[in-house]
Amino acid sequence: MSRPGTAVDFFDCAYRLPFTIWGDIRIPVELKSLVQQNAHRTSLELGCGIGRFSRYLAQQGLHATGVDFSPIAIAKARKRAARDDLRPEFLVGDVTHLDALKGPFDICFDVGCFHCLTPDMQQGYVSEVFRLLKRGSVHLIWAMDKAPSDIPLSPDIVKETFAPGFELQKAQKSRRRIVRSHWYWLRRLPG
Repeated sequence: MSRPGTAVDFFDCAYRLPFTIWGDIRIPVELKSLVQQNAHRTSLELGCGIGRFSRYLAQQGLHATGVDFSPIAIAKARKRAARDDLRPEFLVGDVTHLDALKGPFDICFDVGCFHCLTPDMQQGYVSEVFRLLKRGSVHLIWAMDKAPSDIPLSPDIVKETFAPGFELQKAQKSRRRIVRSHWYWLRRLPG
């Protein structure tokens, strides 16, 4: 899956540091609200990094699963969760090919992964989320308006990328991490 100089190498190097510049100290209110809305039992986090959000969901009583392509991040996530009473499951995986996972999950979320994907990778991601998410359930995404690869993202682009399997219920502007970004709530349609 990785060759020298790939994104995996970049993120592995970043996760070897004591902290990353994109590390989150607080749980986003958007994620807290999603968890509190219904009686969810299972969650899937795509691009989980060191697992802070999946750990939070596990502490709320959900069977939480986090996936990241960085073995270093997953090792850190597992180590940090080892002392928790309720532990998420952490897996090394590619969010565009999640064959090791079986759904359906009650909720799915991504805080900063989708905007790192190329358009082709985004299509694989969408297919996997559609396959793994329960009908009628919500996939929550936080994404920068201008991706690190200079691919622009907007509500219209996200709506088109996730069609026809998802309905964009809401797009909310954000200045999270001091960058122009959006939160997106996408509902999985039957099919």
